[in-house]
Amino acid sequence: MQEKTSPKRFVAGAVCPKCQAMDTTVCFYEDELFVRECTECDFHEKIGHDEEKEAESKPQIIKVKEL
Repeated sequence: MQEKTSPKRFVAGAVCPKCQAMDTTVCFYEDELFVRECTECDFHEKIGHDEEKEAESKPQIIKVKEL
């Protein structure tokens, strides 16, 4: 099976969540999964469609103050 990978693109102004280096984060698609990784450290994160649906399905709680 052959992997489908898009070109890697730098994200201007992005900060790596692990090493806190600025302008070292690249993003690309790998087999229809969104991937972001740092070029300075070993940070690597894959974001799939299932994770996005979970975030959308959680109810948002909004507190309202009475006047």
